[in-house]
Amino acid sequence: MAAVRCAFLPATTKGVRCPNANLARARRDATTPRPVVVAPRRGGGDGNDHDGVDDGRRRRRGVGVVARGKKKKGFAELLGGEDEPVVVAKSKSSTELSASERCPCGGGAEGAPYARCCKPFHKNESYPDDCVTLMRSRFSAYAKGEGEYVVKTTHPENPIFRDGAKAESGKVVSSLAEDVRMTCKKVKFYGLEIVTDRAGKNAEEHLVGFKYKCRVVGQKGFKEGAEENHSELSTFRKGAEDGKWLFLDGITGAVE
Repeated sequence: MAAVRCAFLPATTKGVRCPNANLARARRDATTPRPVVVAPRRGGGDGNDHDGVDDGRRRRRGVGVVARGKKKKGFAELLGGEDEPVVVAKSKSSTELSASERCPCGGGAEGAPYARCCKPFHKNESYPDDCVTLMRSRFSAYAKGEGEYVVKTTHPENPIFRDGAKAESGKVVSSLAEDVRMTCKKVKFYGLEIVTDRAGKNAEEHLVGFKYKCRVVGQKGFKEGAEENHSELSTFRKGAEDGKWLFLDGITGAVE
């Protein structure tokens, strides 16, 4: 065995084995940081002990009780601290959302809330990639009173957009923006169902057929509060400037 210098002997002493060599080595090891290894979870049948080691021994070894849903407190835990239970926030399902949180279009297959469904479109944070999504976002805009979005997503060749809303006499009574604004105030929209999603007569057009329910509120001459069922086949056309889909026109009562 090679000679080991001992901290308890003078520096000039040579060839003398230190009786406390092991103690000196232990002191050096104690001051050297060592990585803490978290043992992987192994399946167990009793639900309490997943790798044959009790929790007390886990904490003494610095092993994280990941399977128990524990949150690590950091280095303090390695010195004997206790685990702290993790509080996991449960996401709401579409049936648990309040009326203001639900998206009027239904939220798609996932039942997404308004904040993650149509709101980003209404607030100009993004734009729909396809006609069905555009149709849903327009329906939600009517329900939420987002009239500017309806106007923004209407093709310039739409008759009302181009010429305004006309009475039977042919007189222009309102613009598209005014018409949408009044509709949003007087009609409650809900119960959207997409029926048709198919290509139009050319690559520049697309058709979306849908059904929906509504209630007229506060408009003289209508059955206030009575539920009404409607359907429409909408035609969408790409815009000339940026190629984005825009609503062109619709046929009321049709879905195919």
